[in-house]
Amino acid sequence: MKESMSRPYRLANKLTHIFDLEKKIDAALSVSMYYLNQFVDSERSSIFLFKTWNQELTVFSSLDLNRHEISIPKSYGVAGWVFTNRKPAIVNNAYEDRRFYKKVDEMTNFNTRNLICAPLLDCKGHCMGTLQSLNKTTGDFNADDLGLLTLTASMVAVAINNSKLYDEIQVTKEARRKIINQLAGDMDTTILSVA
Repeated sequence: MKESMSRPYRLANKLTHIFDLEKKIDAALSVSMYYLNQFVDSERSSIFLFKTWNQELTVFSSLDLNRHEISIPKSYGVAGWVFTNRKPAIVNNAYEDRRFYKKVDEMTNFNTRNLICAPLLDCKGHCMGTLQSLNKTTGDFNADDLGLLTLTASMVAVAINNSKLYDEIQVTKEARRKIINQLAGDMDTTILSVA
């Protein structure tokens, strides 16, 4: 039965089980990068999120880079092109593609041969960042690989959005609890002063 399931279905099945609101998003995203590397046969994968305050794409999750270790202007590199155009890209000869930003390779001591990149779109179509996989271990990336990356990008975008909403709800619940406790304390003081 397992052999008959398609690659996209198997990947989605694995990812669905790791995106639980009660779990830390960092761990879930790291596991998703691990699975993505396995399914598209790549050396590394990274999530870049857009930071409005500095207009840069910044590493948010990666198995080999620290969070915020790399930041690039939002229009630089293949990630910047994907972010700006909200379209995925396959680049099978990185150094010959005009969109490629080799400074990232210099900063990380890495040699990018090829890559695929997809936008992280929220439910309203706003681009939150990008997801990319680098260096297919055998041959070039293809449309099937890009399909798996795009599927993963969709699921990652939903997970990041849900995590933000969950955190906001938790903060609201805590604020509400503090207000109720304060009001209860004020009522006790009022009742005691009347009695």
